[in-house]
Amino acid sequence: MTTKEKLLMVTFEEIYEYGYYSTSVDKILKKANMNKGSMYYYFKSKKELVLSVIEVHVFGYINKKYSAILDTDDNYIESMFNVLNDRDSFNFTLGCRLNSLVQELSHQDNDFKLALEKVYMNFEDVIEQVLLKAEANNEISHPNIRQLAIFVVASIEGCLSTAKKSQDGDLFVNCIKELENYFEQVIIKK
Repeated sequence: MTTKEKLLMVTFEEIYEYGYYSTSVDKILKKANMNKGSMYYYFKSKKELVLSVIEVHVFGYINKKYSAILDTDDNYIESMFNVLNDRDSFNFTLGCRLNSLVQELSHQDNDFKLALEKVYMNFEDVIEQVLLKAEANNEISHPNIRQLAIFVVASIEGCLSTAKKSQDGDLFVNCIKELENYFEQVIIKK
């Protein structure tokens, strides 16, 4: 791992656990065992560092986790719910990496808003691609796949936030089960 990669990883971990405003550059550098020169060689400020974290770690995490659904050779809806029902791949203590940052930073700074919106829209785009493939595969029928994708992402984020507020993964599982029930009752072709 390069110095820059380590700095990005440690920053991501600290921001994810403690938030942007509660994490100081000194705390990041101490945990990374680096000096300020190391950080300022790559980034002009904490803000620039965190914008890079959003692009590399948050965007990468969301893209990798949900784009994998597109690799299925079978049922896309079933694959999507397999990912969503893998409770070990979610953190119910800290919540969603993306949503935590959106909640803290989007209304504070336009650069953060734009960076986070880009990740969120990519998340919606990936789910839309999954749903379009499911539609082409004759698994579902819906008059507006884009709006359905936005609904699915909002449901995932809401389920994670509900689990986080209670620190209870069962709430997430039950919430996703309701989304799955909705698909079975309304969306999935019989």
